Amino acid sequence: MSKALLVFLSFAFYGDLAAFELQGLRAAQLTPPPSLQIPLPTPVPAAGLPARAPASFAAYQVNGVEVAVPHVGGGNQLLAVLRAGDKPEVLAAKLRAAFGAPAGARPATITPKSKAEVELAALNPGAAIVSLNAFLPAGAAALFNREPNFGGPNCFNAAFTAAGMMAPDKLRHVGNHEADQLLSMYYMSVPASDLRPGDIVVFNDGDHGAYHLGGGLIFHKKSYLKYHIYRITRLDKAYDADPFEWTPGIFDSGLYDTSGSIRKKAAWRPTGVHYSFGQASADEQAKAQIIVFLTEQVEYQAPRWALAKTLGYFTERLLENLVSEWGAMAKSPNPVLRAYYHQLESLRDQANQSIEVELLSSPHAQGNAYEILKGVWLPRNDYSRDIVGRLLRLYGRNEAALETTLDAIGRDYEGNPLKHVKAAN
Repeated sequence: MSKALLVFLSFAFYGDLAAFELQGLRAAQLTPPPSLQIPLPTPVPAAGLPARAPASFAAYQVNGVEVAVPHVGGGNQLLAVLRAGDKPEVLAAKLRAAFGAPAGARPATITPKSKAEVELAALNPGAAIVSLNAFLPAGAAALFNREPNFGGPNCFNAAFTAAGMMAPDKLRHVGNHEADQLLSMYYMSVPASDLRPGDIVVFNDGDHGAYHLGGGLIFHKKSYLKYHIYRITRLDKAYDADPFEWTPGIFDSGLYDTSGSIRKKAAWRPTGVHYSFGQASADEQAKAQIIVFLTEQVEYQAPRWALAKTLGYFTERLLENLVSEWGAMAKSPNPVLRAYYHQLESLRDQANQSIEVELLSSPHAQGNAYEILKGVWLPRNDYSRDIVGRLLRLYGRNEAALETTLDAIGRDYEGNPLKHVKAAN
């Protein structure tokens, strides 16, 4: 869920900040024909299935194809069965229409290994088991049924990664403000009754977000907690607990509503627009470059559980300072600057979640939080010298004061790092 905290975004700088662009969206997602409006999938028994439900997958009818979605722990491939006489190209054509997949997408025959694959093969002796991951967006295929391994990446991260706007190997938190800004820039609002492949669905006024794969199936992640994995399910079951899925206990933060209470849906369709960097002062461009630098650092260290050790607790405080100090960017007439500012807010929240998970996730650690956090307050390394040096230049301070500024920050535990930068002689 996104509200519990306040993605790698492809905010690309070219040369001297000449352009700001997200990765290109698949052409098939931009103007799908009316024939792509596939109804919600209907649960169906897999061929040969006895009265009991399958233990390791859910089966849905998607545009005339029985699609098997492995449960948590059941495998990472979307599956189907090819029986004697079935024509692979017919199946491929149906799935390309349902998922808006590229013309070259084909089912791939696999040797059953995972729980879902083995069970599906046992239920269909003599038939071929095929992977349908080629019909999924690359980001969704890379993450399906996988755990991010660290806290922070959330529902909007999942949606924008599936959309090709963020990279699956550079995951991070995406707050509501950042998501709203990106949707306003790169998407247009459409009726939720007219969903097509590639649309992003926002539930209950921003409480949750998902990527619409097509055929009524969505790709999503239920919260920023590390235990919530990337899933494929029916759109109308976005709030339901999946079989074998971890659910928070009463003492866990980031509680997720599993009541199935979808009260409102809003749909957003990609437009394929491109934004040049636009009008910005030298000061604004320098701030944007610092945000890019911080993004790279956070995206690299957070998945390695090294944010606290390498970037330090002072980075979380510094991000809070910058969010407060640079608030004018949020009101800029330049949408690119607004996007960078809201990205900064998301980085702050990612740092908070990473430090919480890396250092304070046990009762013992929470009881010793002060000493633990003080121990990682300010690592004196290349990163801390680089970011403080960049800020000294931004504020026109003498870079020869770098070490004394770090000394001042180091003495002021839980203080205001930016104050010491601005006070440097």
